[in-house]
Amino acid sequence: MILVVNAGSSSIKFKLYKIENKTPVALVEGLAERIAVDGALTIKRGEDKYEYKDQYDNHLMAVNSILKHFKELEVIKNENDIKGIGFRVVHGGDKIVKTVELTEENKKAVEDNIKLAPLHNPGALTAINAFQKGLPNAKLVGCFDTSFHQTMPKKNYLYSVPLKWYENHKVRKYGFHGISFDYITHKSSEVLNKKLEDTNLIICHLGNGASMCCVKNGKSYDTTMGLTPLAGLMMGTRSGDIDSSILQYMAKELNLDIYELTDILNKQSGLLGISEISSDMRDVSNAALNDKNPKAISALELYTQRIAEYIIKFANHLEGKVDAIVFTAGIGENSIITRELVIDKIKILNIKLDSSLNEQNYEDYLEISSQNSDIKVYKIRTDEELMICKETINFI
Repeated sequence: MILVVNAGSSSIKFKLYKIENKTPVALVEGLAERIAVDGALTIKRGEDKYEYKDQYDNHLMAVNSILKHFKELEVIKNENDIKGIGFRVVHGGDKIVKTVELTEENKKAVEDNIKLAPLHNPGALTAINAFQKGLPNAKLVGCFDTSFHQTMPKKNYLYSVPLKWYENHKVRKYGFHGISFDYITHKSSEVLNKKLEDTNLIICHLGNGASMCCVKNGKSYDTTMGLTPLAGLMMGTRSGDIDSSILQYMAKELNLDIYELTDILNKQSGLLGISEISSDMRDVSNAALNDKNPKAISALELYTQRIAEYIIKFANHLEGKVDAIVFTAGIGENSIITRELVIDKIKILNIKLDSSLNEQNYEDYLEISSQNSDIKVYKIRTDEELMICKETINFI
């Protein structure tokens, strides 16, 4: 069995797979949360849902609780059934360029990059150490959101700031959502019946956090997020790209420091900031389409315009040789109006959607472009947990 873990400072999201004939089959999934508060655990098995109230003073107590309930539900006989644990880790810096075994040296790299991902890496590292104690015989594997983008050329990851900032302080574009982009790249090559190294894609990972990736010859060539996940597209609560001098201007206007302003750009901007309604695209699009709310309409227009502009930029990177545009993640997979408006805003390329296919339900993937479109458009459901599971299997 392989356990996939996505941990934060107060939560552990997990999914347990059994490997049957070399194929991962999901057994249970769940969430341990409110760690160091009062503790709450939910485990789902098929249609069944189990909820527990256990006291977690730390991540190790949460790990032990998860394993205890796995045994109670007879999902595992003992801890040794779990041969490997795959962890999602947000930031690997510029040293970790692929999935790695979490040796002491690689754990040190996670720790060293806390300064680049202060909200995410500490929780991941705490969970890694807790599972190492709770499951000492399992092989620990780290899958990094940044590693997929380490193939970007220097011209796409350097900023036009003093070079010493990069050389001495590691200021560069790293990009995120790499596990999802990796999964979609492999999935698309299968769907398109093309070799991975011949696959050129523009992938739109649109969720509450959103980014895009230009995949050239099966590898990341450019992406929208930067040193942090704040750059690039407009998101649920993040601003995306703005004029950096706005920070200096608003510091004087509002008498706020750089930390307070950055917090606003991360948590009070994007769809929420423009619509003043919600950070959820479902709420914003409903207000725009049904209530004709002008602020919601503006938010929807800004959101889709930015995506369209990056599609044009990335198509230029690929010299027009685009095998497919792929929409994925919560909004990309499910928002009909988002896909429609994005494609409608691309004027210099002949890309057309089939409206009936755009609205059609689907399980795994579906081509939604019309027959007279020069570039194929797909909606594909991403599966980061499955990607992490497969990567972990490679180390077993």
